[in-house]
Amino acid sequence: ALPSLLPGGRPATDPRAREEVAAIWGVADLPHRYGRDTGQILAAAADGELQALLVAGVEIADLPDPARARAALAEVGFLVSLELRPSEVSEHADVVLPVAAVAEKAGTFLNWEGRVRSFEAALKPDQMTRRPAPSDLRVLQMLADTMDVHLGLPDLRTAHAELDRLGAWRGPHADDPAESAAPLPRPAA
Repeated sequence: ALPSLLPGGRPATDPRAREEVAAIWGVADLPHRYGRDTGQILAAAADGELQALLVAGVEIADLPDPARARAALAEVGFLVSLELRPSEVSEHADVVLPVAAVAEKAGTFLNWEGRVRSFEAALKPDQMTRRPAPSDLRVLQMLADTMDVHLGLPDLRTAHAELDRLGAWRGPHADDPAESAAPLPRPAA
C-alpha cells in the first residue's frame, strides 16, 4: 500500500477522489491527509506511539535502515507477523501466523497505472504434500472478524468485485519524474 494513494490509484489528498471512494464505501468522509509510509510507521513504533503492529513478508535487511527497524520492532507493544518461514520479524513477534507462499495463492494487484493485474496460483492444492496455508487476505479477514471489525472482503472473489466496483481513477495523476533514471550497470565484456 502506498500512503499517498486510495484504491484505483486515486490521490489521497484529492477531494474528488476522496468523495468517490467515500460514496462507494458508504461513509461520510475519508481523511484529508496521507497515511504513514514504512519509515513513519517504524518511527511511530520506535517512539512507543503504536500499541500493536502487523508485519507481513518484510525482510528487515531490505529496509533502508535495518538497525532502526530492529529497534522499532523491539519497542512496539504487540507484534504480529504474517510469515511463511522464520525471519527477523518473526523472531521479534508475539504471534506468528502462517500464510501461503506466493506460488500457492492466486491474487490481484494494481500496477502503477492503476490497472488490475490478476494472477493464478502456480501450485494447486493437489500438487502439495502439506495442507495449504491460508492467504494473507484470509488471515487478515479472520483477524478482523476476531476484533469485530467488518472488512467485507472474505475471499478473493469479493476483493476482485470491490476493485471492479471502485474502478480506476480517471483524474490527474502524479507528474513524470523530473530526472532521467541512471543507466543500468552492465557487466564488463
